[in-house]
Amino acid sequence: MAEKQKSNNKSNNKMAPSIIGKDTIITGQIESSGDIQIDGKLHGNIISHAITIGATAQVEGELLAESVTVYGHVTGTIRALQVFLCTDCVVSGDIYHLSLAIESGAKFDGRSLHDKDPLNKSNAETKPSTEEQWQI
Repeated sequence: MAEKQKSNNKSNNKMAPSIIGKDTIITGQIESSGDIQIDGKLHGNIISHAITIGATAQVEGELLAESVTVYGHVTGTIRALQVFLCTDCVVSGDIYHLSLAIESGAKFDGRSLHDKDPLNKSNAETKPSTEEQWQI
């Protein structure tokens, strides 16, 4: 019975994803230890556990997460362990990944760079200082 309570507590502790609606425009960096779904416009970077770029989304900036799924438009670098480019998405920028899946109909203009540890490398604009580490 104690194990059942533990599993119930685990599911209760899982947070719902943060959702940026399609009528929202954000300028700046977003950081979250949970999951984020963007359906609006973002001019800035995202650091999160998992990122979903919705079909109506337009993102200009760097994405850093364990998992990135793109249905909409991204202009900028993607750094993730797993990257999924879905049908009708448009990505302009380099993708650093451990695993990359591209569905038929996805548009990708950039370099695909397989990296054993894509989360530890970043451009100068979002790279933490030498004392800091990316924490996801």
